[in-house]
Amino acid sequence: MALVLSSGISSVIGLLFWVLAARMFDPAVVGVGSAALSAMTLLGSAAHLNMGNAMLRFVPVAGGRAKAIVMGCFAVGAGVGTVLGLGFAAGAGFWAPELVEGFGYPALIGFFAVSTPIWTLFVLQDAALTSIRRADLVLVENAVFALLKIGMLVLAAVLAVPGGIAVSWVVATVLVVLVVIGFLARALPSGAGRPGEPVTARDLAGFVRADYAGNIFWQAAVFGLPLVVIALAGAEGAATYGVIWQIGFGLYLVAIGMGKSMVTHAAGDPTKAERARRGMERKALTLIVPAALVIVVAAHPLLSLFGRAYAESGSVLLVLLALSAIPHVVTASTTWAARIHRNGAVLVGLPAATSVCVITGTVVLVPMIGVAGAGWAWLGTQSVAAAVILLLRAGRRGRKAPPRHRATPPPRWARAGGTAS
Repeated sequence: MALVLSSGISSVIGLLFWVLAARMFDPAVVGVGSAALSAMTLLGSAAHLNMGNAMLRFVPVAGGRAKAIVMGCFAVGAGVGTVLGLGFAAGAGFWAPELVEGFGYPALIGFFAVSTPIWTLFVLQDAALTSIRRADLVLVENAVFALLKIGMLVLAAVLAVPGGIAVSWVVATVLVVLVVIGFLARALPSGAGRPGEPVTARDLAGFVRADYAGNIFWQAAVFGLPLVVIALAGAEGAATYGVIWQIGFGLYLVAIGMGKSMVTHAAGDPTKAERARRGMERKALTLIVPAALVIVVAAHPLLSLFGRAYAESGSVLLVLLALSAIPHVVTASTTWAARIHRNGAVLVGLPAATSVCVITGTVVLVPMIGVAGAGWAWLGTQSVAAAVILLLRAGRRGRKAPPRHRATPPPRWARAGGTAS
């Protein structure tokens, strides 16, 4: 619940961040800033190689090796993040010319060289705190980060800082990362969790290999889609999608937060995974369904906070994204349970299918009906995937059910009314 509350607070305060950005900056500037941050988070999420999930799975049972696992993951993630950030910025003139135009080439290289490894560490440290059962600090950390972003945004607007939306985000990230890494360096020396399960480099590599492959597809849909939208609908269309996705993804984070907790608590005993998955789905739906219905009813007034243009062009998109969070509970719980069991086929196959369908649907629908097409792609994909999963579960339960007891016919003497000899 600490992780869910953290997601909720981050989403609400994050919504205020984008409200202020929409009010203080031109829509085209918001679109470029949103696309830059989406690219940065995509690269940072790719750079961490899904080692956050590996920490959730192995640190609780690693004993005295916990610190070595955590710090090793941090070092690898930061190094990969630097390489990816520089590589993306160096070639941005080919695949993101709008960002080069909005930032300037030297500034863009500097931005991604710093922001990508920092964001990688930011993502990993949440998993590290959760893995040592300090999810309460994840709540504090994300609340402070969200407030810092707003303060830095206002300062950037007052000082007219070029690229102020993206810069304010990154400065807040740097400050939080420094504090949390300092805490972890002190908290981990004596080990974390209960000892007992040997964790080798081969265990980590095998887990990360499958989980990372699936995560690349998922991150492409979550953070890469704004780049697709800006290419199809321009900077203003990207601004609408980027702002509204922050709201819709807030509902997605509820299931993601519960999945992280489920892995941490069931890692030492995979036999608990099925019961934990059912509990996760029940609790997540209890929170998400009412929230989604409220957003459906209040979509237009809510988006009016950003400005009339956002409300007029994005209300349908917000409704579709909010509804898509409901079937996402089923797909998310299936993926997190697969992490406990180390089921590589599910870890790769489900996110890959989801991402391909979402991106393909967006490419087909956005030119036809505008940015709402991305919402239809998310809702349709999540609904079909959830339906397939539920059908497969029903089939497995049917195969496992014991055969129905067939009544034994009475003996012939009983049917004849006689007595046994």
